[in-house]
Amino acid sequence: MLNAKEIYARVSAHLLTQQAVSEDENGTCRLHGDNDRQCAIGSLIHDEVYRPEIEGVGISYYQNTCDGALLQALYASDVNVYDETIIELLTELEEVHDNAQVDEWPALLTMIGRRHALI
Repeated sequence: MLNAKEIYARVSAHLLTQQAVSEDENGTCRLHGDNDRQCAIGSLIHDEVYRPEIEGVGISYYQNTCDGALLQALYASDVNVYDETIIELLTELEEVHDNAQVDEWPALLTMIGRRHALI
């Protein structure tokens, strides 16, 4: 399983390289969107376990539930979503992708990394 530091490093590198939101033609955030883009959470899901059916519900939805298709896909991709600290980190990373402007991403990702003692 990936540890928090590895998740943070992978997602941060992905978002800062992509420099664009992963969304569909309607502007809705997507795990795997148009133009081969992936959101913070989608970047962690292995291609072989990704299914379009896991779209539409963000990771924050799962904070108080114990299972679901998205959690299963992440777990199969070596992300221990049954660890509360990992879910908290993923939720914050998702919020950066979904709610912040791209030019705000570097500062916000740095704040998350420091808050979780990952950098």
